[in-house]
Amino acid sequence: MGVSAPSQMCPPPEDVEGRCIELTVGALAEMHEVQLSPGLVTTFVFDSDVRPDGMTLEDSGRFEVAELGKHTLALMPVENPRSEKPGALTVCFADDAAPACVSFRLLMHPVMAERQVRVLRHPRSASSLEAELRRTHEENDRLHAELARLNAGRDAPLGLAGMLVSGVADERGMSCVPGDTVQPLGSVLITAEFSTCRTSKRAIVRVRVRNNSETPWTAHGAKLVGPKGEAWRGSVWPEEPIPPSTLVDLFIEARVEDVRTEGPFVLKLWEANGSRTVRLGRVAFPVLGTGTAF
Repeated sequence: MGVSAPSQMCPPPEDVEGRCIELTVGALAEMHEVQLSPGLVTTFVFDSDVRPDGMTLEDSGRFEVAELGKHTLALMPVENPRSEKPGALTVCFADDAAPACVSFRLLMHPVMAERQVRVLRHPRSASSLEAELRRTHEENDRLHAELARLNAGRDAPLGLAGMLVSGVADERGMSCVPGDTVQPLGSVLITAEFSTCRTSKRAIVRVRVRNNSETPWTAHGAKLVGPKGEAWRGSVWPEEPIPPSTLVDLFIEARVEDVRTEGPFVLKLWEANGSRTVRLGRVAFPVLGTGTAF
């Protein structure tokens, strides 16, 4: 696999003096918080060689001591720092393995500091990471193909849209409102009517459209864009091409997080190659109470 076995592991917290951090490739973007205090030295100890020029310390004037060695870094804030806001520290390693650097968020406390921070790095070679990335892409391609095969065998979508399509529920059984019929921007589709439904976690747009072009049109993706720029990606049903001059109901379902969000939104639909997109404005959703559970 090309994975280097870690030379050390952090012991249980009760068995270690100070702080111990295990640095892995899977946590490249993680900022590790470390507490410092004016007049007290905090020592970082690394199990890998660090680059002599591999330290980036934000607002270095806040520190009386900032000494980087081959395996250690000593930091001591000034007695009266100009700012108590958290600082940032990045230390990079001397070899070409990953993770290449480690980042810290430096928190200031009047009297308490972490006196020692050990950093144990579990490095991996670039070839190992490339091989794993290739395997991940291959697995994603396989899963996408399997999902497409399963979707092709269904006659109804999943989620709330599936309940509406199958007749298990209708718009009288959930919070729904009719929309004002508006011609979409773009001449591909003509809107006959649409309605919107909401639960606390899902949003549904049912829009009846006619393909006004001379070739089939297939919705490949959908997005609802709110007045503050918030965007919800949605799934579209049906996934089959809409023949010319054919009237169909499209169901767009999106997962939402804020029960208080009603819109208005702009609904964007596009084809796989992106050449023929459709935009429908003034899409609003019902107002939900904070006690809505579904």
